[in-house]
Amino acid sequence: MLAKHLRKKISEKFLYPIGRKLRINPNMITALTYILSPIAGYFIFIKNYPIALVFVIISSLIDNIDGAIAKAQNKRTDFGSYFDAFSDRVQEFFILLGFFLSGYEFESFLALAFSFLVSYAKARAEMIRPLGNIDWPSVGERAERLLVIILTLLVASFRHYIFKLDVISVGLYFLSFIAFTGTLQRFIFAKHVLEKK
Repeated sequence: MLAKHLRKKISEKFLYPIGRKLRINPNMITALTYILSPIAGYFIFIKNYPIALVFVIISSLIDNIDGAIAKAQNKRTDFGSYFDAFSDRVQEFFILLGFFLSGYEFESFLALAFSFLVSYAKARAEMIRPLGNIDWPSVGERAERLLVIILTLLVASFRHYIFKLDVISVGLYFLSFIAFTGTLQRFIFAKHVLEKK
């Protein structure tokens, strides 16, 4: 929830003015995710965390700029929204794949599983019944998960262990925990909403 508000403020103050000036199709900006995310994953795989952090941040900024362009230039489309959300999952997949291949198999599996489940818990309910613009529980949303990854990479860039604890491992377990919490929240919320007459 905190990351969501932070993202909104950054978008309004910095990204929307950029979006008004850039004359480019927002989907072309979104497509850059498919280049930057594997690069970020590769640097995570070789444990070059400072460079990985740079690419994660750039790909995340680009993900916000495409929405700013679409909104500022009134180019929002249903496919654009779908493509943007799909690309978010692609980014997350490549980042967690990098951790998986670098030796954090179990932690990465948990993080990926619960990250996808927290998204699916909402999407599946919407498939059963269109629920409109309602406020869903938001613990463990993508913005928060991304913030955890960024902070984990930032700390790991300077220290691999703190109090004999592996920074990457702790970060991935924490990401899994918040995504698991969000999944439970959304499951209970969906049950409540779908059982309403």
